Amino acid sequence: MKKHLMLLPLILLIVGCGKKNKKELVFQYQNPITSGIDKNGLRDCQILRDGDYWYMTGTSYPHWSRQEKDGNYNKGVALYRSKDINNWEFVKYIVEAGGVDKWYHRRFWAPEIQKIGNKYYALFNCRNDSLGYVGQFTGYAVADHIEGPYTIVTEDKPLSAGNDLTFFEDTDGKVWAFWNRGREFGIGFAQIDLATATFLTERTSAIQPSKVDYAYDDKGEILKEAAYDGRLKPKVAKYHDWDAIGIEGAYVIKEKGTYYLFYSSWTRGYEIGYATAKKITGPWTKHKDNPFYGAQSKEACEKNGFVWEGDSQNPFNQVGHNEIFKGPDGRYWLSCHGIIPGNQPSLVIDPIWFDEEGNIQCDGPTYTLQKVYR
Repeated sequence: MKKHLMLLPLILLIVGCGKKNKKELVFQYQNPITSGIDKNGLRDCQILRDGDYWYMTGTSYPHWSRQEKDGNYNKGVALYRSKDINNWEFVKYIVEAGGVDKWYHRRFWAPEIQKIGNKYYALFNCRNDSLGYVGQFTGYAVADHIEGPYTIVTEDKPLSAGNDLTFFEDTDGKVWAFWNRGREFGIGFAQIDLATATFLTERTSAIQPSKVDYAYDDKGEILKEAAYDGRLKPKVAKYHDWDAIGIEGAYVIKEKGTYYLFYSSWTRGYEIGYATAKKITGPWTKHKDNPFYGAQSKEACEKNGFVWEGDSQNPFNQVGHNEIFKGPDGRYWLSCHGIIPGNQPSLVIDPIWFDEEGNIQCDGPTYTLQKVYR
């Protein structure tokens, strides 16, 4: 009898430890996520949590100029919401396309929403060739509620030439704009006064695409093909790195005193890398193990002189243009779009984390059912 009494506390201890170590399933998902999203797809997906909902925006259809048939232009900044991230409902266009007399008439490329202070900022990138705004130009609107109504701050003129505008509020309250503008400038930044859409510092390049070897004519000029979508494409070029053709999709976070600048490139398909800095003003250093996420396209690799090194089991040939949000388990997650050949661009999400040296780690892009515990 005494032996049984002596064993009882040990049994209770073991049972107690088992309950304490039992993990709770908090979330599950499977990429790509399409429920409730436009059948034509959504590019450059950005998620953020506000109140009782997860909200999402991105580049809605038509995504490209070649899809703008019979005046069917992009309608503006689309807003979706969800209770579980897996099933979405369209809310409305929180910023609508302007008429032919407005610079923000077409495209609405890569929009996002940032909450800074008690205000919500809807960022967008547009064009209007007839007014001289050829290519992409950046702008934004402001509201007191995430669902609006929004007032366009850059009503009369864009903030800058370029695309993929994003904002980052530092711990000192200063707000910095990051955006992309061509090979020579790459992804740059400047401090901004949000009320007046005025840059407070010089516009400075943070990172640029990697080196490219071009073919030149006898006058020393780069041989070029005809103009395409407002850009001149090199006729002969040799690419050495995954981010050589171009970079885009800036997004900035700060973790343990280090600034992380995420970006994407379409050189081998669509992939994501990042650069770091100890100060928001740089210098910025691309990480040696880039890219850390994305997918390669066999067609793009062959065209641009790379050996395809992708995952044969992965159905995606493009995954990129990410944003960062806090997921249902409290960790950092990325949201972006992924493309499976023959399908429309769709929402892709996965958690990320930092190792002891501050390097970003991720086990994606995933494409099977994922279960998240805590």
